[in-house]
Amino acid sequence: MASRWPIDSTDLEILDLLELEGPSTLSYISVRLGRSKSMVWRRLSHLKDLGLVGVRRVGGVTIVYRLYERVPPGFLTVGLLRASEYPYILGFTKLLKSRFVDVRIRVYDEAFKLALDLASNRVQLAMIPLPTLILAHRLSSGRVKIAGGGSYGGAFVLEGRAGEGHSTTMASTMEMCAEKTRLEGPRRYKSSGGEILRSVQGGESRYGVVWEPYASMGRRGGLKATSCDVELCCLLGAHESVVDHVNHIARALEEAITSVRREAYDAGAYANLLELPVDIVKETVGSYDYYENPPVDVIKRNWDLVKRTVVPDLSLRAII
Repeated sequence: MASRWPIDSTDLEILDLLELEGPSTLSYISVRLGRSKSMVWRRLSHLKDLGLVGVRRVGGVTIVYRLYERVPPGFLTVGLLRASEYPYILGFTKLLKSRFVDVRIRVYDEAFKLALDLASNRVQLAMIPLPTLILAHRLSSGRVKIAGGGSYGGAFVLEGRAGEGHSTTMASTMEMCAEKTRLEGPRRYKSSGGEILRSVQGGESRYGVVWEPYASMGRRGGLKATSCDVELCCLLGAHESVVDHVNHIARALEEAITSVRREAYDAGAYANLLELPVDIVKETVGSYDYYENPPVDVIKRNWDLVKRTVVPDLSLRAII
């Protein structure tokens, strides 16, 4: 790695371990990495000086934990949902590598969890539903903002044969669909498209609001699927930690989306990233369309629906 970057592969091993395991002792890190305590301590002292980790003593034991206010210079993590929605993501991250030393992709099953990680700077960029992006903006005290275009479409209401109410994900495009179609309650919040699908298949909920490829999975299982005409879905949100690169990031996304419109993407690699069957990803990618740039007019036109999704009336009944 070039000397202008203040961390190396060993430092990254430590940061990755703390990301995966959470707060850990000096001894545990030493054992897991197969390196001496003195060597690990030197690395931790360096990472602490960079503002990347915190260190505290508890009962004579050294506890180390990740700090997310800063990220290693030149390193970037992009979050997205497990969906057929972003066939441009691999091209996008490839273009980002011209500016960043290391670009990683993290796949999420729930938009709300992605919003929390974007707000806390665990991820610096995210393809995220507009209502959830607004929550990230609020949770981060304004440090998260829209940085580029994205995708829309692919939202469906599945109907089962039993159960009552509906299942969806919180403050998401799916909840926007539930609000727009005025689905009957109670509303059950789930943490993934698979959970929503199982809720309908198992008779817990009569309806489930899902995205592709889960809608097609439901149809294959005999469920009725009705398209939900929502003009907004996921846009590119960015944490202020990458503000110096935001123009380059926006241009890279625009170029990647333009390439996908020409069908220039690797369906197999994209399906592998999502850990989904390639046949169903290929089948459902066409359910989505794209915005190369933030659709300001569309956002304004749907603002009342977005606000109702962030704080739906049903949430008042649930909390009191």
